[in-house]
Amino acid sequence: MAATLHVLRPQTPPLAGFLRLGHTGHRKLADLHAAGRFPFKRIVVDAAHFGEQRDLVKTLKAAGCEIVLDPNAAEMATAGRYGSSSLQKLAWSNPDRPWEPSDFGRHRNHDLARAVALFAIEAGVHAVLAPTHLIEAGATAWRAVDLRLCEALRHELDQAGGREIEIDYQLITTAAVLKDAKLRDGLAADIADLPIANVWLRVSGFGATATGAGTRTFVESVRPLHVMERALIVDMAGGFAGLATMAHGAVAGISHGVGQKESFKASDWNKPPSGGGGAGARTYVPELDRYFKEDQMAAIYAARGRSRFSCNDGSCCPLGAEDMFENAHGHFIRQRHLQIEDMSGTPETRRSEQFLLKHLDPAIRSARFGAKLKIEDQKVADAVNAAKVRMIRLRDALADLDSKGQPATRSPATIFRGGTKGISAVLGR
Repeated sequence: MAATLHVLRPQTPPLAGFLRLGHTGHRKLADLHAAGRFPFKRIVVDAAHFGEQRDLVKTLKAAGCEIVLDPNAAEMATAGRYGSSSLQKLAWSNPDRPWEPSDFGRHRNHDLARAVALFAIEAGVHAVLAPTHLIEAGATAWRAVDLRLCEALRHELDQAGGREIEIDYQLITTAAVLKDAKLRDGLAADIADLPIANVWLRVSGFGATATGAGTRTFVESVRPLHVMERALIVDMAGGFAGLATMAHGAVAGISHGVGQKESFKASDWNKPPSGGGGAGARTYVPELDRYFKEDQMAAIYAARGRSRFSCNDGSCCPLGAEDMFENAHGHFIRQRHLQIEDMSGTPETRRSEQFLLKHLDPAIRSARFGAKLKIEDQKVADAVNAAKVRMIRLRDALADLDSKGQPATRSPATIFRGGTKGISAVLGR
């Protein structure tokens, strides 16, 4: 009998999409999950909002989702956020003033770490983001404190019965730090020795509206961090800019919310929280890579742009434009999930090309069409044209980067940590 030859193809490392529950909209997400329209399997919940989102977290974990806890420690060291009522509920907050590096001797490290560890165990999460703080060029006092906090958190988790809970390190910093080879490489060397799984990058000035030059700089600045041999996840980064970081192998995952936490500016931490309710209802238009209010879309539709900019995915928005606004959360997470899944299923060496040809180029064609429409509302017309210009510049920068050949290194893939084992007593209430 002739032997059967089996050709084994290398498995394509998956990409990861983490959805932040944010501070608003969790009830809409709960409705989507109940309707079987919640495709994300990796979730990030803020400790500051865990109380009101407890039931949703319980449901998502029971469904097999991976739950990651953000202890919101960085916000507690900022003038504009430390005193917010949501943060003050947490045992590791300071009611009098923002935390400072000098507040954290070794004893205090364990006080904070113990409080975070007990919260994470009681919450029944799979992983917790290390309680780190903003590292800026010329102001790195938090650096040593954060490293000790991370080690203390691992110790406290193990001691309190949370040995199975992993720690992901948050590197919260600026583009200037990432571009500073000496500082960046020193941070990477420090982090590589910590008891952690993944490394999250939250970079001030980078996110959904990043420019082409800014996105390319981010990709090139992050690649040297691959020496840590940890999966990299870019946090608070949405839009085509966020997707591009995965397509070009800089990171293995992105994290953001629905219409919030899609970009990060450290300067915003010096402002009081907005409350999240003033922006009005908006929906995401993939072809323009931005959100629009209903009256803005009406101005585009009036100029005969309906067929181009309404959702034509029947499984997402059967009624097109009407569904886009009535179920804006569902529309956004389905379209973002499809974008991530398409790239995740593409071989690594073809992902950047796939992103450019299948995602960015068609969007630019639509944006060019939109820019030619006779939109009566000049502000809307300017917004459409600005979207076109930004995407063209993004495409030009990334196409040139792609032309340089395949990168020497890529971020390792994340390992999915979801499951239904060990749901805590708190989540079972």
